[in-house]
Amino acid sequence: MKRVLPAVLSSYLLVAPFAYAVDDTDPVREVVEATARNWDEGGEYEEVFSKDRLDRVFSKSFAEAFYKASKNPPYDIADGETTGFPFSYDPIAQGQDGCPFEDIRIENDGDGQVTALFKNRGCFGKEAEYQQDTVLIFHVETEDGRPVIDDIYPVVDHVSGTSIKEELLAVGGQ
Repeated sequence: MKRVLPAVLSSYLLVAPFAYAVDDTDPVREVVEATARNWDEGGEYEEVFSKDRLDRVFSKSFAEAFYKASKNPPYDIADGETTGFPFSYDPIAQGQDGCPFEDIRIENDGDGQVTALFKNRGCFGKEAEYQQDTVLIFHVETEDGRPVIDDIYPVVDHVSGTSIKEELLAVGGQ
């Protein structure tokens, strides 16, 4: 029995670090859940594209595109400010208006693709159009040894259109 215990412990110590490995869904889950908290009634606003989050869960090229586009936002920049939010809508919620998120699902499709699905129009009515999922496809890559979001593709009527990064690049003049 004394010899078995050290063998079991050494096996556990070799496997344990991998039990908590970060996977491609982690940065996606963080962004989607932060956005969902922003849409909760009475919730405190949290900047989804904060400098910390851009540096930590987004790729360097996505963050660079965001920073450049922030210099040319779709609205007037407040006096004394040099940048603003580069979108006229919430790119994760896919709109200016919405409801608290329901039924959030994050699916790792493999090969760096993660799909986020959620319902965020249900408070507008019971009609089928308000009960459909909002669908985003996140492209995740490994950078500096960790998974980061490199792009986000909204899916409308089962077709992915212009990506969020492409929008940023167009606004940023790249």
